[in-house]
Amino acid sequence: MSSSRQHRSNLFLWFVVFVALAIVTSGAISYVTYRNLQIQVAREIEATEKRIASLVQDDIPSIQAEIDRQLARYDLREKLQRNGSKLISTPANRIEWIRTKPPTLSQQSLRP
Repeated sequence: MSSSRQHRSNLFLWFVVFVALAIVTSGAISYVTYRNLQIQVAREIEATEKRIASLVQDDIPSIQAEIDRQLARYDLREKLQRNGSKLISTPANRIEWIRTKPPTLSQQSLRP
């Protein structure tokens, strides 16, 4: 009888070891999976921050260029005056708007 008890306890011991090994293995796989997901998310966040930074850097020069373009007309007027040009600016009340098609209702409401 003692040999059959020892065989059962030996079988039970191997079963416990197998279950413990399965738990440890599944825990390690879960850890690696979650860690990889964290790394992917961190990389996506870093890539998004880089895109935002590059867009901000691209927008600043374009905004500055737009401001410079709008200010260029005043610089041109000043240069013409300094050079003694006979060209003068057109007064706002002398400007005529010519439309090729009748204005829509929304455009009519914007008229002065």
